[in-house]
Amino acid sequence: MSILELYSTLKHYEAALTALEKTDNKPSAEAILRVLIARNIVHEKFADIAHISKDKLIKLVELDSRLKKQAGLITQTVQLADLRTSFHPPKDYWWWFLEAPTHRLDYLDWLWNAVTVTSLTASVSLVVDISSRFLTTSLGFIGSFAVISQSALTLFTAGGILTKAGRTGVEEIISRLGIPKYLWQEVKLVLSGVLLLSLIGFRASLPLISGYVNERGLDNYLEGDWSSAQSNYERALSLNPDNAEAHYNLGSLYEDLQELDKARTQYRLAAQGGLDAAYNELGRLYIQDKKYSQAVSLLLKGLDTVTEADTETKYALLKNLGWARLKKGRYADAETYLREAIEVEKNFEKTPAAAHCLLAQVMEKKAPDNALKQWEMCLGYADPLNPDEDTWVGMARERVDSQDKSSESTK
Repeated sequence: MSILELYSTLKHYEAALTALEKTDNKPSAEAILRVLIARNIVHEKFADIAHISKDKLIKLVELDSRLKKQAGLITQTVQLADLRTSFHPPKDYWWWFLEAPTHRLDYLDWLWNAVTVTSLTASVSLVVDISSRFLTTSLGFIGSFAVISQSALTLFTAGGILTKAGRTGVEEIISRLGIPKYLWQEVKLVLSGVLLLSLIGFRASLPLISGYVNERGLDNYLEGDWSSAQSNYERALSLNPDNAEAHYNLGSLYEDLQELDKARTQYRLAAQGGLDAAYNELGRLYIQDKKYSQAVSLLLKGLDTVTEADTETKYALLKNLGWARLKKGRYADAETYLREAIEVEKNFEKTPAAAHCLLAQVMEKKAPDNALKQWEMCLGYADPLNPDEDTWVGMARERVDSQDKSSESTK
């Protein structure tokens, strides 16, 4: 190998390197490959010469220094790992193993890694929590979609960040999007953050979904499909245990099914959730159980919190307070509550009978001559399908018939 050939090889290497430097930071893969192959040839030529002049060695060191300065540009433009697969360079051919210089943002990668892992851990916890709420009851389409979609998204994101194969795939996508390598960890952090925020948002929306499922249950109940109604009420409570309306509706269903202990439990939970109507229903059940003091306590709590606009609940609370006081023999208090209830019922399109039926019983104790009018109203407005009113209808008919017979006998 002549010195002239060695000089020519160095010049070829220098020319390829200069061409790379003049590409305005947008080199082609061919330009990079030309430099790498030229460096291969230099290495081979130098290996063939036993004694190389000092100036040639200095020149090579200078050119290699220039090549190393292009490491960032080269690694951004081509995947050296792919080129190594094609050309199989020896490990001492360092130019095939160039690494981009550490970017200043890369010094914070340890922090972003820690935050990313923490975010993914929180995401997995949310997935477990959300999925468990759907899995406690039959899923349905919405539940199945929610569980599958969020689980798949979490597994994809976590796998893409925490596993080697996943990282390779994600980094390939990021690379194809033209994102600089020094921002890759930040991109992964953003992905994990977006996942976490989406799960937090979905978790926060569970009360809304619970409300929708509860409404479906109420529709089922009104259509007579009690089995579906119960399933939907239970699903609504699984999604949001604090759904007072779902507790109330489930309690009403249990009462219809004559499962009174379960009904009381649901009404109690609804009352704890601030639903005034639940105090009324729970108090009414205590009256039926002849636990009048407990009933009054609950009914008064409901009356303290019920709004003026909720006339139906206010009427029911006043009516049941009058009923409880009647059963305790406190007729003056009973009359007061029942007359207040009758004032409230004036706002209704259809007059309910209960307050009149109860007031008639109170008047029989206080002023029997004034009871007949209330008995007649009780008889006129009563609903025989209501168990309590059906009993009172029998009493009213007996009193009215008795009065009619008495009137006829005096003629």
